[in-house]
Amino acid sequence: MTLVEIVKAELCSLKNDRPCCTAWEIRGALDVRGVAPGRRVHLPTDSAPVARRLYSLLREAGASGVKLVRRPRSGFMVSAAWPDLLSGDQAEAGRPVAGPGPRCCRKAYVRGCFLVRGYLSVSARGYHWEIKAPGRAAAEAVASVVRRLGLDGARAGRWQNGWVVYIKDSDQISEWLRLIGAHEALLDFENTRVEKEMRNTVTRRVNYETANLARMVAAALRQKDDIRLIQRTMGLAGLPPGLRALAEARLAQPHASLAELGASLDPPLTKSGANHRMREISALAGKIRRELAARAGTRAAPGPDHA
Repeated sequence: MTLVEIVKAELCSLKNDRPCCTAWEIRGALDVRGVAPGRRVHLPTDSAPVARRLYSLLREAGASGVKLVRRPRSGFMVSAAWPDLLSGDQAEAGRPVAGPGPRCCRKAYVRGCFLVRGYLSVSARGYHWEIKAPGRAAAEAVASVVRRLGLDGARAGRWQNGWVVYIKDSDQISEWLRLIGAHEALLDFENTRVEKEMRNTVTRRVNYETANLARMVAAALRQKDDIRLIQRTMGLAGLPPGLRALAEARLAQPHASLAELGASLDPPLTKSGANHRMREISALAGKIRRELAARAGTRAAPGPDHA
């Protein structure tokens, strides 16, 4: 089972303690489907647990003619006579004005929304929780209810050709699972989050070590080129004893780090000391290159007869 299937299966097992919570859970399912008042409501779903949940909720709420059928291709369809569960300015489905008041009803409302059109994933790109909505007004209304639960990271935004309510912060997704009562799913989510963070930490460490090794190899190759140039032009015997010893150590140990080169000398050098001497060698090699370039330029320059 995927993470979202685990979450929905657990949410479907929860019980509403109050009739108002049942009403608001149904209302959440209707709002995100954009179901308008009429003789019957139809709620499609691909999840068997969600279909059974909707069927039970509608029966519990007193809706008449509740039916649950398997669709020819896939999934299920739950239908019933319009459940006149909420009164006043909240009676029009798809346009919740005030929204649920008590905290228990807010949780039930969001649960109904998520069961019907919710999604949750953890991937290499990050964490993603969302509820699809039929339009901007419905998305903003659902986002408002989610924020009133204390999840300030909930936002309403465009998604392809529609609207969604989404949360990207892993801590807030974890808090939502706790608030909504999906405790087993919360444990699975936290385990997944820990594994992901561990993989990211290992990946960052490996990338750091790889980059560090690449820099060390590149520096060693440059140092070796500098020393070979000095060897060809003036000879290593012309170097001061300390620089000569380090240069010979580099030629003998082309892949060693500066710290390892310094430790191999007699007397040994610290990494800082080895780095200082290697900079002197590099500076000398640079001077030689400039002199060679100047000589080559003089030879190539045209004489007076060519002016």
